[in-house]
Amino acid sequence: MQLSANPFDRAVERILRVERTRNDSAKPNLAARGAENSFMLSMFFTGVRCLLEYVALPFLLPLLGLTGKFGAPIVLVFNIVALAALVSSVRKFYAVDYKNKRAYLFVALVAAVIMLAFIAQSIMTLLA
Repeated sequence: MQLSANPFDRAVERILRVERTRNDSAKPNLAARGAENSFMLSMFFTGVRCLLEYVALPFLLPLLGLTGKFGAPIVLVFNIVALAALVSSVRKFYAVDYKNKRAYLFVALVAAVIMLAFIAQSIMTLLA
């Protein structure tokens, strides 16, 4: 099913397997709010991951006598959850045809590239 007239939007919708929600005129703001909340959740997990990896774990683990690879699985889980929430939020933006969906897509792509790099780093730490 073709969702958007714009070829770029159609390509994104195909890649993300977006199914447009019914356009119920009574609930468009509610659907948009759900997409925004999902995006904020993914950014929250990214922020928590940063706090853990760069603030808490480097100082807290040595105080507890734990060193080495102990923090990598924790950070890896947070990155995977954040990446899943990010993809979900972009899918929701496209499903409800959110007015700023392309701007969020750009932010999400940048965040996803960064998260993928951190996931790769965590995996390399675990394998080393």
